[in-house]
Amino acid sequence: MIRRLVLAFAVTLAITSLSTLAQDDGSIAFPAGFRDWYQHHTTVNLKEHTPEGEVGIQNVYVNPAARAGLRTGKFADGAIFVVDRFGYKDEGNATLKQDTRKVVAVMLRDAERFKQTGGWGFQAFKGGDPNAPVVKDGGMACFACHVPHADNNFLFTRGE
Repeated sequence: MIRRLVLAFAVTLAITSLSTLAQDDGSIAFPAGFRDWYQHHTTVNLKEHTPEGEVGIQNVYVNPAARAGLRTGKFADGAIFVVDRFGYKDEGNATLKQDTRKVVAVMLRDAERFKQTGGWGFQAFKGGDPNAPVVKDGGMACFACHVPHADNNFLFTRGE
């Protein structure tokens, strides 16, 4: 009986250790259900926009922690911003229509885990596919574009 308890404890400890390592690798999970969060705003970046990869219609969603941060200017760990970016089609008659999804980009606040990137972690999922993460550098390239916004918590957006 004691042997079984010791074995169960060892297995539990090993699983907990592996789980902690998996959480600390800088990975960010796909934000399931984000389209049910608060939609902060929508922006259309036209063909002359730089960087070119951001051309399209982008809807920005925030979880409750990020929405609270937008109100106070202070973001707690767990605050998440999601940019759901689509291409667009010119439908004529001065009308743009949403086209295929290009990417779902995620910005997660965790001051301890993401010290090198201002307390924010970055990930993007090509075509919105949870199995197609594209950020491989720990978010350094993403963060480089956010650095000029250090006075605004490294965010492009302001207020609610």
